[in-house]
Amino acid sequence: MKSLWSVLGTVAIAGLALAGPAHAQGSRGYGADTGRMFPILLRGVDLTDTQREQVRQIVGNHRPEFQRIAGELRAARETLTVKLYGPDPVGAADLAPLVEQSGKLRAQMTQEGVQVALEIRNILTPEQLARASQVRQRLNELRAEMRSLLGGTR
Repeated sequence: MKSLWSVLGTVAIAGLALAGPAHAQGSRGYGADTGRMFPILLRGVDLTDTQREQVRQIVGNHRPEFQRIAGELRAARETLTVKLYGPDPVGAADLAPLVEQSGKLRAQMTQEGVQVALEIRNILTPEQLARASQVRQRLNELRAEMRSLLGGTR
């Protein structure tokens, strides 16, 4: 049986998809921390054994779709890279369909990640949701403090 941490790792992968669009827009993903923070938040809400099994099941149900989308996204990125850095002349119009395809795949990955998050959220108690909110707030405060200490503007 897989450990909860490997399951949460898969959730983290989904989370990266959620943070991807923010990262692509030039941020470090801090603003779109929903998916990346989800495994940390789950760890902080004290899941029951039953809930851990439900999380495993939810993630397992979505794993094939995540893998499919991730494979297509890797292929699209590779095709884009080959064209962009290849020896043949290339312009924006040549790359536009590949950029559009990558965007659609990222959107699909985000939607799948949101669906996983909603399904997991539905198994949490109101007390666990409140605790997750508290943990999230504290992590945001710590992140802001770290940026302040390091002199960052983001």
